[in-house]
Amino acid sequence: MNPRLAEKYDTLCSLIAAKGRVAVAFSGGVDSTLLLKAATEATNGRAIALLAATPLQPEAETKGAIDTAALIGATLQVRHLNPLAWPDFVSNPPDRCYHCKKTIYEDFQQFLASQPETVLLDGTNMDDLQDDRPGHRAIRELGVKTPLVEAKLDKAAVRTLSRELHLATWDKPSASCLATRIASGMSINHEKLAAVSRCEAYLHAFGILNCRVRIRPDNIATIELIANDFNKLTEQEVRSKVLFFFKTMGFVKVFLDLSERTGKVL
Repeated sequence: MNPRLAEKYDTLCSLIAAKGRVAVAFSGGVDSTLLLKAATEATNGRAIALLAATPLQPEAETKGAIDTAALIGATLQVRHLNPLAWPDFVSNPPDRCYHCKKTIYEDFQQFLASQPETVLLDGTNMDDLQDDRPGHRAIRELGVKTPLVEAKLDKAAVRTLSRELHLATWDKPSASCLATRIASGMSINHEKLAAVSRCEAYLHAFGILNCRVRIRPDNIATIELIANDFNKLTEQEVRSKVLFFFKTMGFVKVFLDLSERTGKVL
């Protein structure tokens, strides 16, 4: 690792170590994986990873997170939660993410109440602060700490450090919960979440990995892609198969968003 990167990582570890006992809100994504790696090293293996297992992530994502925590050697606690039982979430208001993150992190903090003076850490990075994310408000209100921000690490630095530390997630595409695919104001239920998950998994089978399937009113689906995947989807055979599959999932119209999707791996 070059000296500049090493200094950044040392700074991150020092910031975590200064907090004493810590637990990481862990999703298995690139940010929380780097944070968990640093926390595990900074605390000599005493850091805890807290994973929320919910219907909002495909099962493969949850399993991948469990495997990643094991590879790091972290102690993992899986919290089984059901956002579909939370009215403020199901109604899908514009600040849905605030209500969801606050409820999940409150559960984490209640769990940690039996472990005195344990500080909850979140994997927000510097780039995340540029976005208007309701979930950030929950983080601030609950006093959750964000060491990647404290260490002034942006997404590019997180990925580079992760690669240097041989973390398998270093080039993992950015991910978000399935509920983000449902247009604000449309109620969220198991059926919609399952439809999104199955449609995205179907696209993955064609090598279209960094995609989003958005549900709109009137049973309309919109597909978002990165630039490299447009040609894959517009091949006649692939397009016909995708259209047929989406219609079996209940969509009457399927649109392709011609804007390049952001959040790709650089």
